[in-house]
Amino acid sequence: MGKDGLRLEVFASDKVVSICSFHIYNIKSQNIDDNSYKIIRGACSKLANVNRRLGIFENGSQIISTDLIDNIPNGIDFSLEYVGYEKLDIQSNTRVYGRYIEYLIKNNLSSVKVLEKYNKYSCKSDITSAWFRSAEGSFGTYKSDDKIISLERIYNIHVEIGKDGKAYLWLDTKTGFRSKLTVMDMLEKRIDVLGMEVKNDWGQFRQTGILAEISQTKVIDPLNELSCSLKDYYIYKKNEAYLVEKLPDCTPVVYVKSKSGGNMLSYYPQALIPVLTREKVGILAPDFSTRIEPVVKRSMANRIILDKEFITDIGNIDNLNGLAFEIDTTNLDSLGLAATTVSMPQLMCGDGKFINCGNEYQIFNHGFYQKPNRKLRIGYLYPRGEKELLVQVANDIYSYAMLGKYHGETDNYIIPGLIDIQTQPEITQEYDVGNITDYKRAALKLKNIEQIDIVIALIPDGLDEDSPYNPFKKIWAELNIPSQMISMKTARKFCSDAKSKGTSSKYYLQNIVLGILGKTGGIPWIVKNMPGNVDCFVGLDVSTQAKGIHYPTCSVVFDRYGRMLGFFKPRVAQQGEKITTQILQDVFDQVILSYENEYGEKPKNIVIHRDGFSNEDKEWYEHYFKAQGINYAIIEVRKNIYKKMLDIDTSDMNPSAGSCIYNSNKAYLVTTVMKGRKGSPNPLLIEKACGNISIGEAVTQILYLTQLHVGSTQKMRLPITTGYADKICKNLDNVPTGQVENKLFFL
Repeated sequence: MGKDGLRLEVFASDKVVSICSFHIYNIKSQNIDDNSYKIIRGACSKLANVNRRLGIFENGSQIISTDLIDNIPNGIDFSLEYVGYEKLDIQSNTRVYGRYIEYLIKNNLSSVKVLEKYNKYSCKSDITSAWFRSAEGSFGTYKSDDKIISLERIYNIHVEIGKDGKAYLWLDTKTGFRSKLTVMDMLEKRIDVLGMEVKNDWGQFRQTGILAEISQTKVIDPLNELSCSLKDYYIYKKNEAYLVEKLPDCTPVVYVKSKSGGNMLSYYPQALIPVLTREKVGILAPDFSTRIEPVVKRSMANRIILDKEFITDIGNIDNLNGLAFEIDTTNLDSLGLAATTVSMPQLMCGDGKFINCGNEYQIFNHGFYQKPNRKLRIGYLYPRGEKELLVQVANDIYSYAMLGKYHGETDNYIIPGLIDIQTQPEITQEYDVGNITDYKRAALKLKNIEQIDIVIALIPDGLDEDSPYNPFKKIWAELNIPSQMISMKTARKFCSDAKSKGTSSKYYLQNIVLGILGKTGGIPWIVKNMPGNVDCFVGLDVSTQAKGIHYPTCSVVFDRYGRMLGFFKPRVAQQGEKITTQILQDVFDQVILSYENEYGEKPKNIVIHRDGFSNEDKEWYEHYFKAQGINYAIIEVRKNIYKKMLDIDTSDMNPSAGSCIYNSNKAYLVTTVMKGRKGSPNPLLIEKACGNISIGEAVTQILYLTQLHVGSTQKMRLPITTGYADKICKNLDNVPTGQVENKLFFL
């Protein structure tokens, strides 16, 4: 793959943006000096919510509108002062022009028809389309057999104004699902909707949350938060009588709790529809989920075909002198970016041997870089009556890891002694499925057994509320005992293969052995030559447990070889997502002390990875590391960026792992190997926040760290720094607290 073929999914306008005139308003508020940006941004949202046909924007100090704003909502803490109708300089107002062009794009798309009578696009909070073009060129829709769930395409657009005066359209398309049933339909069918994630289908802005209450209050009853009834609010405040005037006055008001916190909001149940994920659709309509697979998983070549159709539908924008967008992706020079390819590292495993990335299965033929320094004592738990399954699983693990055999037969691709395991189990304990109390009773039986290194538990398939998975994990974490869960479905594969001499369970067995290795302090592989002058990597993440309650976590990867010391989770929760200085002190003290314990001296150079850095205290970092005499760099590793990369020199246009588009401070990096996979890779966005490290070194380090996942032969998209920190945050109850730990409980 040549680097010259790399592009981003962004399209330039065919001419420079022409200067435009707008209605300008100042905001008057008693609190404007406290947080002007927050107040102006909030005012813009409130005004746009009740004037949905206007384009209303803000520039950080003023409200900008395409037309005069006549509809002012009640109960607001600000007033508008009209300044006038003025031309706005483009380069001084690039954000306003970007949002304005997005508004004009939606206006153009709202008039596009399919089959000469149906709207092709819905342009509400998102741009969506339920119409799909077949290979023959005709349009149709995809619906579940009961016609309740339909497939739709979601178009995320973002327009930026370049220094050359052109508009650049960033385009990302994804698959969504729409339910024909509203919350009102579900209430009439007596479906329990409390706790369901829903979205406001009437809203101009994306509004999602958890349905928290079905009120006894009706839509014609006065509401304190609105100073009127919900019905009057739509008729007189929002000027959207058409939405509610034919709906029954006996309709109950429902309340939704925003996922981002704040007060609960009142809605018509007819306005709300459930949020459907691919996983949920797979459960509700499995045949439908299978049928849409070719439409959902698309290569970049197929995505670009759809992009060109979308841009053609936008057409010429009359308000900008007929401006249109090119149908081919723009060259990187115009974006101030360049392209390169970062080579994959070699992985060093047992006996000083090397394997290439992609050949991780060869680790079982060479041995692990570092196995636990003792013979492991294992405890086993299993559902009552499933002793035969347990025996098969235990024998297979022992035979594979200790003897180099698969189902009792010598395997030339496995060396004996991968892990040293005690011949006899330390304990075997059965439990009753579906009995939470018995789960805890069985788990606590291990409390009095000395020096158990790991517990292996057979558990029922699925992770419903009656599953023993979380009770087991939580109790054993409190006892500082890591655990490996094996589903009954996987265990039965072992039995089936043993009887038929099959090999379908071998992949599962390999990953179980790797899981045991990582959870008992072993290391399968390292990177021999890590670029850059770095001694230690630190990954930070923050877990939200409840509104305002957060736990920061730290994942430490030792030295330039990528060997991992472990993780640290502080004992005390914190208020807010900004990590407090006390906890930061605790985290980095543990990092330094752990390094000293291993190497006898402080690290001289630390690289810190985080998924975003906007809330951090930069002054604290400067003071702390200066006092410690340590050089440091902070790199943001963002995983949710909704931007794609393509390679126009390949048939499917999917970029290979290591493909990189960059400038001096940021880079887009593909870390996923797509061989044998459907769809297209999602790149990471890497940004240098501070520190004396080049973007090239930072990118190469991150790519190398994505190859060092311990618990599987499959690699992670994220580097193990932020990737493991994220896993800890999602499994807080299942990991020990307040100590540095090199047993990977969270795998």
